[in-house]
Amino acid sequence: MIRTLSRRWTAPLILELDLTEGLTDDPPPDPLSALATMRRPRLAEVLDGLRRARTDDRVRALVAKVGGRRIGLGALQELRDAVIAFGQAGKLTVAWAETFGDFSAGNMPYYLATAFGQIYLQPSGDLGLTGVAVQQVFLGPAMDKLGVEYEVGKRREYKSAADMMTERGFTGPAREAAERLTASIAGQLTAAIAERRGLSAEQARALLDRGPFLADEALELRLVDALGYRDEVYAAVRRKAGQDALLQYIGRYRRSQALARRARTVPNPREPFVALIHASGPIRSGRSGRGPMSAMGSDTVSAALRAAARDERARAILLRVNSPGGSAVASDTIWREVARARAGGTPVVVSMGDVAASGGYFISVAADVIVA
Repeated sequence: MIRTLSRRWTAPLILELDLTEGLTDDPPPDPLSALATMRRPRLAEVLDGLRRARTDDRVRALVAKVGGRRIGLGALQELRDAVIAFGQAGKLTVAWAETFGDFSAGNMPYYLATAFGQIYLQPSGDLGLTGVAVQQVFLGPAMDKLGVEYEVGKRREYKSAADMMTERGFTGPAREAAERLTASIAGQLTAAIAERRGLSAEQARALLDRGPFLADEALELRLVDALGYRDEVYAAVRRKAGQDALLQYIGRYRRSQALARRARTVPNPREPFVALIHASGPIRSGRSGRGPMSAMGSDTVSAALRAAARDERARAILLRVNSPGGSAVASDTIWREVARARAGGTPVVVSMGDVAASGGYFISVAADVIVA
């Protein structure tokens, strides 16, 4: 038993990351949400775990299963940067997938996989590079047939959220915005493929337009490094990282590292900190809701901002925004508290998640720094 415990603390480590169930950005607000997301890694914990592991000599490799539940582009970009930094520290990075897409688009899982040093694909899988498209449903004709008139005010021509109820197709500004967004995403994906596979941008774009590909085709085109099942992937990783290496999920590794650091540090109630406030979901007046369909309440977020601004230990506020917007009045209430905190001498930094639209962007512009 002593030998086993000693090995657990001294043996080399291979970190595991399973993204089958996706990622969650926010801490669960209630037990029901915690239960619903218990199998999903938290983005912040994964990023922190990779940061800690970069300088840990015990950690030899990272093996990640990609694909499955959808992950937003913003979260993928943050995770991708962290994987690249981990690999640049001299660690082995391996991504594997049973399939990239499986009768659906696999652009985003493959975009993440290009950050890894090696990409494996199951022989029966496929690579769903299908290009990038934007779809919009317009209910204007249906409303006409039902004899329903929908009236809405629009501040500017690019405020197109209500177009679904009022238009028969894309307006000029809405089409322009959609095309710019599509071009931006396609450009990022093309650049990632080109850099990872040593191709020109034109060659990478041609591959993106040609997809999807069967596993053998993806291997022949050098879009993946090898075909293999899970056991073959792990056997290959062990050959390079060491047969004596232990497997450990990133979340568990991160928690053990944090607990070890806490045990070595004498608690200091006056220690300065950065206050982290999550501003997630549709914006509404009142308090934030609970459960899977929770919304961001202006009272809740504003109170958190005021509390952080009053606390002399809080050297700065990190406001994590992941919101499509909502009530203009509620957004204005939160904007005011961000501005007051900043004016009172507490720096405010906004970190944008997958979306910071409309009111989500409005509450961000009062900050000192915005990071997207």
